[in-house]
Amino acid sequence: MFLHVLIIGAVGGVVSGMLGVGGAVILLPLLSTFGGLTLKQASSITIVQVVASSLISWLAYARGRMVHLPLALYMGAASAAGGLVGGVLSKSFTSRTLEWIFFAVVLVAIALLFMPVRELIVDAGGYPPFNRWLAMGLGAFVGTLAGILGAGGGFLVVPLMISLVRLPTRMAIGSSPVVILVSGSFGFAGKMLSGQIRPDLALALVLGAAPCAYLGTQIGRRLRTRFLRLLLTAILVLIAARSAVLLFFPGALGE
Repeated sequence: MFLHVLIIGAVGGVVSGMLGVGGAVILLPLLSTFGGLTLKQASSITIVQVVASSLISWLAYARGRMVHLPLALYMGAASAAGGLVGGVLSKSFTSRTLEWIFFAVVLVAIALLFMPVRELIVDAGGYPPFNRWLAMGLGAFVGTLAGILGAGGGFLVVPLMISLVRLPTRMAIGSSPVVILVSGSFGFAGKMLSGQIRPDLALALVLGAAPCAYLGTQIGRRLRTRFLRLLLTAILVLIAARSAVLLFFPGALGE
């Protein structure tokens, strides 16, 4: 199982680096489908990978001035409390409940990506203005979900930044790792305090995903913005379809 988780982590790391999504949205279905874990077990180790990969992605994108740090810190700070509470509460949820929550959140992310939006124009070297209360509200929402699902919430942060904050797509992808790092860290603390993390599998996931996250950021910086949005949408649609199948056939969850 260690080797399976290592390989899955490498695949998820590349995709997470490309799209700035933390990786858990990719890793959760991969681990529960090919890694022999239930969604509940998978969510207890993906949070460790999320923290490691988001830190690497942040450092990589920061060099290209693609990170809106003030916005990301407002969202991240508000997500901290939600991540901690969600991480502790997640212990009481079954895999089926987590699957329903995961399915609903992915559908919301897809809907946001299909919404028409006019991105703010950013001057060279500058950052667009933003509503601080909106940023904190979105951060608190994402943080709670992050703690519950063992995900940093990047798959939702990027669509929210694009559709509601109107951040340019490439800057949204570059800024999301900061939010993910903060919310994921507190989600990790919540799961650690409630004794949900298996150290051996968490280590395998990080060893596979963390180095590949950097590779993914280098690939993502060279791809067209439109392609990145289409790729993120396609991945989320496939993940939603998988969750729908499992929810119609509860026995497939392994519980």
